[in-house]
Amino acid sequence: MIYQTQNPATILKQYWGHEKFLPLQKEAIECVLKNEDSLLVLPTGGGKSACYQVPALALNALALVVSPLIALMKDQVDGLRLSGVPAACINSTMTIAEKRLVTDQLKAGELKLLYISPEKLAQERSLDFLKTLDIRFIAIDEAHCISQWGHDFRPDYRQLGNLRKLFPKISFHAYTATATGEVQKDIAAQLNLKKARFLIGSFDRPNLTYRVLRKSSRHFAQIVEILDRHPEEAGIIYCQSRREVEETAARLKESGRSVWPYHAGMADNERKINQESFINHDSGIIVATIAFGMGIDKSNIRFVIHSGLPKALENYQQESGRAGRDSLPAECVLFHNSNDLQRWQRNLNETTADSGSEGAQRSLQAMSNYAQGIDCRHRTLVNYFGQDLGKESCGHCDICLAEMPESDNPLTIGQKIISSILRQGENFGLLYSAQVLKGSNERRIKTNNHNQLSTWGILKEQNSEQIKAWIDQLISQGFLVREGEYQTIKVTPAGRELLRGEKSPRLLTIKTTSSTADPVTTETLLTPQELDLFADLRELRRELASARKVPPYVIFSDASLYDMARRRPTNLELFRQVKGVGEMKLNDFGEVFNSRIKEFCTQHDLESDCRIDSTTTSKTSNRDPDQLSASEVKAFAYFAEGLSIEETATRMDRAQSTTCSYLNTYIRHHKISDPSPWVTAENVQKVEAAMVELGSAPFKPIFMKLEEKISYEEIRVVFECQRNREKQNRSTCPP
Repeated sequence: MIYQTQNPATILKQYWGHEKFLPLQKEAIECVLKNEDSLLVLPTGGGKSACYQVPALALNALALVVSPLIALMKDQVDGLRLSGVPAACINSTMTIAEKRLVTDQLKAGELKLLYISPEKLAQERSLDFLKTLDIRFIAIDEAHCISQWGHDFRPDYRQLGNLRKLFPKISFHAYTATATGEVQKDIAAQLNLKKARFLIGSFDRPNLTYRVLRKSSRHFAQIVEILDRHPEEAGIIYCQSRREVEETAARLKESGRSVWPYHAGMADNERKINQESFINHDSGIIVATIAFGMGIDKSNIRFVIHSGLPKALENYQQESGRAGRDSLPAECVLFHNSNDLQRWQRNLNETTADSGSEGAQRSLQAMSNYAQGIDCRHRTLVNYFGQDLGKESCGHCDICLAEMPESDNPLTIGQKIISSILRQGENFGLLYSAQVLKGSNERRIKTNNHNQLSTWGILKEQNSEQIKAWIDQLISQGFLVREGEYQTIKVTPAGRELLRGEKSPRLLTIKTTSSTADPVTTETLLTPQELDLFADLRELRRELASARKVPPYVIFSDASLYDMARRRPTNLELFRQVKGVGEMKLNDFGEVFNSRIKEFCTQHDLESDCRIDSTTTSKTSNRDPDQLSASEVKAFAYFAEGLSIEETATRMDRAQSTTCSYLNTYIRHHKISDPSPWVTAENVQKVEAAMVELGSAPFKPIFMKLEEKISYEEIRVVFECQRNREKQNRSTCPP
């Protein structure tokens, strides 16, 4: 029987301002309305929340939502209330008075959504109270946590299967962003779902650009290169340990960036403050272990960096998926080396065998194959979850963008590597094998007389990272295999066929740096003035969010502000057409945003109330290295006038670190080789001398060598100019 009292599409528009449902939302909502159990798997940003929020309003009934994190509950409830949806949560951080208020609202039938944690549901007192309420259905968010086969198993979720006995007549609905076929079946079994309908969406996130880079000795500088192309944007850096989190955050703070560390070893209140600071700012970086992130609802995260290899591809899919939840382009970069894989393998070997160890091993192997693979990153991800990309090239990963070109003579390279490994007796790991191929005189190689092998130094013209990458690529294609506790490299039958020339590998030339031409941006067709309007609206959003003590994205997402900048409405009727504007937000924020837009358009002689074709969608493409943002254009003009970093920062009302980023882009863009406009001749001489002695990066040793008297910003300017000089010298040298 259907209890529907209002059309779901009408509700979607009225409360959330969306004209149509995303894929599978309508089907998932129908399951709830028909009182049929369901399991929905949609990627992050796919709109899972609406699948239980909309039917709660359509049924005019109470829905119980099981959610794992208090912070997520609070954000979702704040957002629902701003949209006019009567919702509340009960958790351990609330006062007795706050809990009593929610209890009274529930008894009076005033709420449509109640969020609660699985730990709270384990309390008999909570269950006794819930049984007195007219709960129409139960939604379990982050449902993969119930499966031991999953990557994020939480014992507290196990007891959720008992809810069926307490509420036998209502429907149960499981929602997750990441679950293989095996995990999907286990979720259904553990929750005792009855004849559940499985709704599995596409795992592809076309707005995300994936890149994989090998960690080099200048790993921190590698991270900074990515951050430099995301000024004034929000992002996450995932680290492998608490120590790495602290060190990375400290070094980034030294450069003037807004950074917050986050790991399980911090005090609860400190961790909470840092998470809220990140959520409540439009820009800034949180440096965290995997303790951070489940269910984080922040929609405008523009980049996610993994400093090391995650332990499972499910982890990576979920963690990288926290970027671009607003469907605007975002970048995901994974760094890795052989030590990462060995560490996770040791951890697995040290754990006792259990029902989940086999799944953990498969997940780790899939993660390794992704990092070392030569196929489209998007395809590799969706294939792992049992789907097909459906197109030859995604156009949004380092492989498909040809950022790692095909190596010349792959067969010959592969034969050299395999021949060397056979001559070593197949008794060594990746690093040692690469050293032999490079021609290292390391003591162990001499002790083993491997410097006498015919294959010693056979790839001496290649750098060590490239050799290791080729070995990894041969492993990913099945020509080599790692075995045993020490991950020794063995040659497979396919590898022997390669040696005989019967098969040929595909080998790619890797990068350890990510150039400024790499970022993917939106082809918005916004003019510099419109981009400035977008920035102005973000500032207004921040002010409103601060006054209401909610995260900015709860007011409006970046996608909504972008749509406002395109449409530039100055009356409520046109403001209603903006993406994400429902009736409540129209009433609460329409006038103030219209007024700010009208004021901006008048001051800048910009046309307002533009009619936009609703079928027009933004595309993503590889950024033209000559394409500049409005802020960069403005900063470039100041630098051309001869203004200093400090003067430019003041004129633009930007942080000095952000202005330094603009200057570095300016130097690269105009190929400037003379740092004298920004650094004194004396300091240039000192920095260049230190670079000769210590190398050009990382910059901290140079900073310390110079007794901390020359700033990181000046060191970076000298470095960029020196790099331009080296490029110019190479281009003028005769072949």
